[in-house]
Amino acid sequence: MENEFDKIAEGKEEWKEVIKEFYTPFQETVEKVEKELEHVKLEEEVSDVQCEKCGRMMVIKYGRYGKFLACPGYPECKNAKPFVETIDVPCPKCGAKVQIRKTKKKRNYYICENNPKSCDYISWNKPKKGEKYVESDDKPENEEKKKTVRKKKTNTKKKASEKK
Repeated sequence: MENEFDKIAEGKEEWKEVIKEFYTPFQETVEKVEKELEHVKLEEEVSDVQCEKCGRMMVIKYGRYGKFLACPGYPECKNAKPFVETIDVPCPKCGAKVQIRKTKKKRNYYICENNPKSCDYISWNKPKKGEKYVESDDKPENEEKKKTVRKKKTNTKKKASEKK
C-alpha cells in the first residue's frame, strides 16, 4: 500500500484507482463481520450485592478503568458502585475482611475494610492466615533528614561582548 502511495506521489498512478482497489474488498469484509457479530451477546455477571435504590441484584460490568457494579435497571435506575475484591484472609489487626485495591500504576495493595474508621492496616504484602500484625518503624527517630546539596550551574558560554 505504501509503495502505491509513493507511485501516486510520483504521478505514475491515479489515486482513485488505488483507493478503489483497497476499499472494495475492505468494505465486503467489514459487512461480513458485522453480520456475524449480530448474534453475539455479552452476558452480564450477576453479583450478590443488592441495589439500594430499586432492590435488583447488581451486575458486574467492565468500564474504562476496570470492573464496577451497576444496576441492571438502567436507564430507570442509574445506581453504580466500585467493584471491591476481597481475600479470604482476615485482617491481622482487627479480624475484618481485607480488600485488594490498585494504585494508579496498577500495583496491588491490601487494606482493611474498616480503614480509616477503626483500623489502620494497609500493606503491600498479602497477609497470611494466623499472622499477627507487628508495626515496624521504618523511620529512625535519631537520624536527621539528609540534605541534598546541589551544585550551582556554571555558564560555559561566553557573552557576545567578551568574544570580541
